[in-house]
Amino acid sequence: MQTCPRCRRSVAAEAAFCPHCGAQLRIQPIQGEIIDGTKRFARKRPSPGRAARLSIVPGLGHWYAGAPLKGLAFFAAIIGPLVVGTELDLTVVGAAVGIPLDIGGLGLWAFCAYDAYRTARNRMRPAA
Repeated sequence: MQTCPRCRRSVAAEAAFCPHCGAQLRIQPIQGEIIDGTKRFARKRPSPGRAARLSIVPGLGHWYAGAPLKGLAFFAAIIGPLVVGTELDLTVVGAAVGIPLDIGGLGLWAFCAYDAYRTARNRMRPAA
């Protein structure tokens, strides 16, 4: 005979539950190991240098850095005029605003690499 830990009444030794109060008398041991899943699902931070180098293909560096829509916009802005046959020329807009934008698609391509670098560098910062 054993006593129930809750109601303190005597209970048969083979009983799994107390017939008086319903308390569980036998607890099955849990066997196994604890697995740390945080490393498995941790997001790897992008490398700014790799993002800039991947921008040799316009937009690929942004895609790597975690900004795929921005990368798609850069890809369309740089490759689109080349496919259509027009060169990106913003000299008229630049003259009105006061910014020299006559660098064309090649300059936009260079800015794409710089912006991919900057985007990846900002993603490396820890969240506050």
